[in-house]
Amino acid sequence: MLSSTLTQKFTHLFKILDFDHDGLLQQRDFQSLGDNVAIFRCLMPPSEVEDFITKRGQDFWNQLTTFLANQEPSRCNLTNWLKYLEAVAVDEMYGSFENVAKQVAEDIFYIYDKDHNNFLSKQEYMCFFVSLRVEIKFIDICFKKLDLNGDLQLSKEELASAIIDFFTSEDTKKPGNLLFGNPETYQFDTRRTVYTEV
Repeated sequence: MLSSTLTQKFTHLFKILDFDHDGLLQQRDFQSLGDNVAIFRCLMPPSEVEDFITKRGQDFWNQLTTFLANQEPSRCNLTNWLKYLEAVAVDEMYGSFENVAKQVAEDIFYIYDKDHNNFLSKQEYMCFFVSLRVEIKFIDICFKKLDLNGDLQLSKEELASAIIDFFTSEDTKKPGNLLFGNPETYQFDTRRTVYTEV
């Protein structure tokens, strides 16, 4: 059973990924996300990075649909999303979540580390924020919290630590809780959506 803290964070991420606000995560949501990332990353086809985004999105969708095949209903409403993330992050369905977090951090760097210096600047992290449609007003506090050593950039280790915090920590004061903005204060337009019942 997920704690209220993890439920709040996972629900926050669900709302970010539900691009059309219909209360379901579907393949078109991930395609729209990929398109958004490519736009804000200023990628021009043909692009190896854009191809990588497409492949990673498809790989994730395939993993998710495999999990959903054993759920009722076999679609990704909020309830099944929470079950999926519990299986991945808490039950470690794909092995050590620390290793999963390191791979996700590597992927984010591959996409957003535009100058290839192995750090994310505030501007590069801002691109990550905006491509996920997280309001820009959160960038200052989020970046400052995630920058654990205060050197005004994010390392892969700091990002991986934030990912682990977000997906596994019950501590509401952990910096990684702010990875996707503040799940406690961020307001979504949910007029078209009933997230608990779809």
